[in-house]
Amino acid sequence: MANRSYLYSSSHIPNPDVEKQDRSIMGISEWAYDIPLIYKILLSGNPQVCHSCIWGEDDPIALVGEYAEGVKQLKNFLNRIHAPVAQPLIKEAIEFLETSSNQQEYFLLECGEIFDMQDAPLAEQNSQLLHQIKNINEEIEKTLQVLQAFSVQEPKPLGFFAKLFGRKNADSSQQAQNLEAKKAGELEQLEALGLGAWSNVLYYQPK
Repeated sequence: MANRSYLYSSSHIPNPDVEKQDRSIMGISEWAYDIPLIYKILLSGNPQVCHSCIWGEDDPIALVGEYAEGVKQLKNFLNRIHAPVAQPLIKEAIEFLETSSNQQEYFLLECGEIFDMQDAPLAEQNSQLLHQIKNINEEIEKTLQVLQAFSVQEPKPLGFFAKLFGRKNADSSQQAQNLEAKKAGELEQLEALGLGAWSNVLYYQPK
């Protein structure tokens, strides 16, 4: 099984004193072998460390952030991505996160399996992740620069006189194939951010 990061929405900040019947935790997304940028942005609304709802660790190895503020920050980020190939993924993300059954007070991020791939104590890695999230703007700007540089530009159509005299785009078939390959590469870059993996059914249901 792949080590994953797990994103949930939660009605409460996880705490051993909160009774199970008094809380609601809903699956939002999971990602193999990484903590994608989208998860970090969604946790950026006043994030703090908390206890895990998956693993029985005494130390706080999970994070929570305000749901509404996290969605607001994600929208700000996604509104700066103008690539046509990104728009269906953006629309899907916003619609899923704004579904009433998914909206709760907090986002809960469980990264214990990701931390377990390293030697450092889990709580120490969790604190480092909190620091990253609190200083997420630099990572956001770098990511947007990469996406802009990778952005696919559609070829310009032939002008009136070119059409009139029967001129054709050189190797138009090859150009079309290259364009589709670039679009596929751009889509892969976008999906690597954590888009397109929304689901209420995750591998772990919190205890």
